[in-house]
Amino acid sequence: MSEEVHIDSVLAVDVGSVMTKVVLVARVEGVYRFIARAEAPTTVEPPWSDVHAGVYHALQNLSVLTGRELMDQDGNLITPEGIDGRGVDACVVTTSAAPPLRVVLAGLSPDLSIASLQRAVSGVYAKVVDVVSRASNVDGRVVYQTDEDRVRRIFRARPDVICIAGGTDGGAQTPVLELVQSATLAALLIEKSRPSIIFAGNTALRPTVTEFVGEGAELRVADNVRPSVDIESLGALQMELETIYQNTKISQLAGYGSVEQWTTLPTLSTARAIGQVVQYLSLEDPRKGVLGVDVGGSNTTVAAARGGRLTLTVRSDLGSAYGTRGLLDAYGSGDASTAIARIARWLPFEVSPGDIEALIAHRQLYPTSVPFETRELLIEQAIAREVLRLTLASARATWPPELASPYPGVLPFFEPVIGGGSVLGHAPRAGQAALILLDALEPIGVTTLVLDVYGLMPALGAAAMAQPLAAVQALGTAPVQAGAQAEGDGQGGVLPGAAGLITLATVIAPVVGRPRPGKKIMTVKVSSLGELEVKQGSLEVWPLQPGETAVLELRPDSDVDVGRGGPGRGGKPIRVQGGLVGLIVDARGRP
Repeated sequence: MSEEVHIDSVLAVDVGSVMTKVVLVARVEGVYRFIARAEAPTTVEPPWSDVHAGVYHALQNLSVLTGRELMDQDGNLITPEGIDGRGVDACVVTTSAAPPLRVVLAGLSPDLSIASLQRAVSGVYAKVVDVVSRASNVDGRVVYQTDEDRVRRIFRARPDVICIAGGTDGGAQTPVLELVQSATLAALLIEKSRPSIIFAGNTALRPTVTEFVGEGAELRVADNVRPSVDIESLGALQMELETIYQNTKISQLAGYGSVEQWTTLPTLSTARAIGQVVQYLSLEDPRKGVLGVDVGGSNTTVAAARGGRLTLTVRSDLGSAYGTRGLLDAYGSGDASTAIARIARWLPFEVSPGDIEALIAHRQLYPTSVPFETRELLIEQAIAREVLRLTLASARATWPPELASPYPGVLPFFEPVIGGGSVLGHAPRAGQAALILLDALEPIGVTTLVLDVYGLMPALGAAAMAQPLAAVQALGTAPVQAGAQAEGDGQGGVLPGAAGLITLATVIAPVVGRPRPGKKIMTVKVSSLGELEVKQGSLEVWPLQPGETAVLELRPDSDVDVGRGGPGRGGKPIRVQGGLVGLIVDARGRP
């Protein structure tokens, strides 16, 4: 959209797998502000089978909240905004409701080309249904795959996309062309919904690959994911996958066409929009990394960025509703006992495996339901912890060297850490959301926990396409109708006047070289609050209200690292902000 277009208001629509959210950002006294948001159940499934119905209901709720008429009598969005205040100037759309792409990976080396393909695919809504190569490792033995084997496996997988990589630029040729030949033949055999082929290997082979594929399948060419042994380039392949996802999955959502007509901008995946916000925030201080996580109904996203370089990870098999079944299958062998034991460890009461499986089945059948009792709520929050831990493990395998952790098995230093998704944003108490993030992510050093309580990150990431200034300014402003929400939102723990992203707590999480439970490991002095002796294994919360500031002085023992220059170093006094929970000292150990 041209910068010359005058935009006073932006409507952001996010169609999730469970809920559809709409957010209004508008200019008030010369500054873009978050006005209000509303939501309604997504209607992609029967009996509606029309995403427009869910968007329509959410916009009706938003109209009630704002007093602004947004739709005409035919159910279409009014745009541009009229002089009477009806409608909006621009609309942006994000979605995570479409099913993931089914992808087959084809490469030469498990440690190089195939590993790079797996990292690239992990950043989009996709599911790897098979991996083919010239040779594979079976029980420690090298087994060579024939052309017939590869064709049969691809045909049985019925993928949407076949991603091919192999050979550095100017490197291997013949074995790469064998993979292309297998993929092309398999695509020809799949008569209905023929898969696309993306070639992201040796650039010298592009003309030959184009000739090989011919009319057999749609061919897309991306930059080599491994131009050299020590260089990895994933962005071009991810963009091609995003384009195919939009053209083959999003566009096929029932009723999506009528919503698409409201915008001249491309529809973003929800994960990509979240990533754009994290990427922007990481530019404020290139020395610090920013971590954002979002637990959706069917998908879980982890976005990590430092200095504007973003690494995005999406688990399309893990979520808080439809994605709960993926948690039971995540540990392999079809045995759910390991997953159930890991969920149960977070609960303060005894629970039978049957109770957990029953709740998971209920969430899949009734994804918009809310917990009936505290016991049920705590099981849901325990599930969220495990979903986040599994997604984080996948993400860490893709992080570049600048996001390397200073300690094995421990998260790198991030400031801030942002949590989103209904299981966090709708937590009845802010302390529950904070504890989920602490348990699942285990941040270290001194950091800030931030909650996307209104689900703004996807909306603002997409709004930046229409008006970048709107996204930037709305991130730090309070809603005009503070705490406003549609009836039935179930939005708990929101303070009136809270900003789009609100601070949960400042966290001090030391890493101890020689941990001994009960041993004093550091002293924390807080201006106006006093001094606290921290013991290994403790979890302390000090009251520090939103908007209130305090100065911290840290005096760690010689083998204790609080991220202030190394073990034993407390650094200069730090000025920190209060939050809904306050100041948390988490000395339970890392990892």
